Amino acid sequence: MPWNNNAGSGGPWGPSGGGNNNNPWGRGPNGPRRPQGGREPDLEDAVRKFQDWLGGLFGGRGGGGGLAGLVIVAAVFIWVAVPGNFYYFVGAEQAGVVLRFGEYSRTEDPGLRLKLPYPVETVELPAVTTVNEIRVGLNPQESLMLTRDENIVDITFTVQWRVDLTEPDGVRNFLFNVRDPEGMIKAVAESAMREVVGTNDLQPIITQARTEVGRRARDILQTALNNYAAGIQILEVQLQEATPPATVIDAFRDVDAARQDRTRLELEARAYANTVIPEARGEASRIDEQARGYRERVIAEAAGLADRFNSIYAEYQLAPEVTRRRMYLETMEQVIGRSDLMILEADGGAVPYLPLDRLGQNRGAAPQNSATQSRGRTGGQ
Repeated sequence: MPWNNNAGSGGPWGPSGGGNNNNPWGRGPNGPRRPQGGREPDLEDAVRKFQDWLGGLFGGRGGGGGLAGLVIVAAVFIWVAVPGNFYYFVGAEQAGVVLRFGEYSRTEDPGLRLKLPYPVETVELPAVTTVNEIRVGLNPQESLMLTRDENIVDITFTVQWRVDLTEPDGVRNFLFNVRDPEGMIKAVAESAMREVVGTNDLQPIITQARTEVGRRARDILQTALNNYAAGIQILEVQLQEATPPATVIDAFRDVDAARQDRTRLELEARAYANTVIPEARGEASRIDEQARGYRERVIAEAAGLADRFNSIYAEYQLAPEVTRRRMYLETMEQVIGRSDLMILEADGGAVPYLPLDRLGQNRGAAPQNSATQSRGRTGGQ
């Protein structure tokens, strides 16, 4: 019976009526506790009364069996209502993996889900949409790598990953096939990056090929994880730093400066070649065209001379003597007409005081004057 029932015994500390205020805390309901019979209350007697009261709650002396049943029902209700016994919540960024007697049973989507009580079924709630990031190359053992041209490069890169939701068994593989996801990703990523760096020269890695190096490393890393059935999706591999080691940075800068000078000289030479080569090609084309023109002219002249010879030969066949005489006179005219030498026959009757030295100068003018006079007369008529 409850301790605060006024009709009963008044609780485990004795009856409330008759002025008996024996509670163990030294204070009765109506004021300070007074000694009974001139002596202090016995502690063992108080403990015994408390034990009797508890026994009454569970059907012992004093009744109270209904209360015990109510307590049992309440306990069962609380056990059922506690989250994780018969139901559980799967967050928006989680997946619910249900294990039945420790063996994989099913994967649940976000929301309120039901399950059998422990130990029949248990639930794992991994975060499957969270993007995780791992940084590789924080110490020299990880960052120093050898390139194809036998140079050393200091590389620091990051790997972004999450649980693979593209595969039906991605969450299951992530939970049961991998003990240390970050450690495994870090080791495989370092191995993939060393493979990519070992197949490339130093200069492209630290300049224009950084994105390509990250893409190839991501592909190699994803292939390896798929072979392991790790249930991990690699989102991106980004190169943070790619430089020569600090101990050789000065020498590398000198080499880079020399390489830049070589590139500059190559560009200047290419520009000069682009200027000279077109000019040379144009001159070659001009000479080629001149040669073709000369060839055509010589061929045409030879053809004309051949035709002239044929026509003269035809005339010669008709009148050989006249043709020979004409050819002789034309030849002598061409030869002697360009000379200032005067040949006189002894019996030609030439007058000694004639200006014979000027006679040759007027030979070309006389025909021109005759032609001019003829045109004048024709115009006059």
